[in-house]
Amino acid sequence: MSRTEVGNAEYIKGVPHPLPAGEHVLWEAAPDARALATHVFHRRLVAMYFGAMLVWWGIATVEPVLSRAFAVGLGIRLALTLIVLAIAEVLARASARTSWYAITNRRIVMRLGVVFPMSINIPFSIIDGARIGTFRDGTGQLALTLGKAHRLAYIALWPHCQVFRLTRPEPVLRALLDPKAVSALLVNAIDAVAEQNVRIERTGERGDAPADTMAAAQPVVA
Repeated sequence: MSRTEVGNAEYIKGVPHPLPAGEHVLWEAAPDARALATHVFHRRLVAMYFGAMLVWWGIATVEPVLSRAFAVGLGIRLALTLIVLAIAEVLARASARTSWYAITNRRIVMRLGVVFPMSINIPFSIIDGARIGTFRDGTGQLALTLGKAHRLAYIALWPHCQVFRLTRPEPVLRALLDPKAVSALLVNAIDAVAEQNVRIERTGERGDAPADTMAAAQPVVA
């Protein structure tokens, strides 16, 4: 977790603009590179697939095991396997290094982009729901469902989005080391905003809520 403050202004890592008055960071972190490699780029499945192909080739080939032709064929296939696994590893590390998630008391901010960095701002007011997913290694992810009137570009989110949800892309906080804690924090933050909005409607008092989060707003990509 990392938090940056300059004077009285609070910043999210990688985002040049300070948070509005009254808004503060509750949680922020980068996705875990190992979890990305395993669960997003499917390093294990790739290794199992190529391993099965090697075994099948070893059984089906007519070349003698100790022959030069067998050694060359095996070497080529092993090299291709290592190249594909290396690509998955590089993509995972690059995605982890260039990504940053933050939850404030008003919104979720996703700093993404290996080649073209951008900040995606998702106010709580446009979030219809969230689903938590966990894996056996303890890591997990948090998928967000946005209102029908709000859409984000799939290409801008990838790989931080649900696969095959092309028409209505769903942002996903990937490779979280403690997904349950992050999910609980988000639920509490959204509930707090809802309670504050109810209080505002009853009393007409705005409190310290930033003006740009009092009403539903489109996701902002900057």
